[in-house]
Amino acid sequence: MATHTSVKSTENGKLDDISMSEAIAQFKEATSSIYDAVGSIGSATAANAKVRLNEGKARAIELEEKAEEVVRAKPMVTVAVAFAAGWLVSHLLQRRS
Repeated sequence: MATHTSVKSTENGKLDDISMSEAIAQFKEATSSIYDAVGSIGSATAANAKVRLNEGKARAIELEEKAEEVVRAKPMVTVAVAFAAGWLVSHLLQRRS
């Protein structure tokens, strides 16, 4: 009682009759290829994100070292700037209340 269904295919510009099971197999193969391609894109994006994260960490460490050098070279200026920034923030917050 099995019926044989055929589908027209336009591969290489020719029309051929193929069975439904062959069409399903081709569809599954194409779907698998799409999943593989999407997975590759995801892997490449993750690798790119890791590289950028490591670059950001290196830049943060660099800036931290520069800040430490400035504090060591001019401790009084650093204290004065910190005091002025604190006073300014405090003054702005009091005006809003």
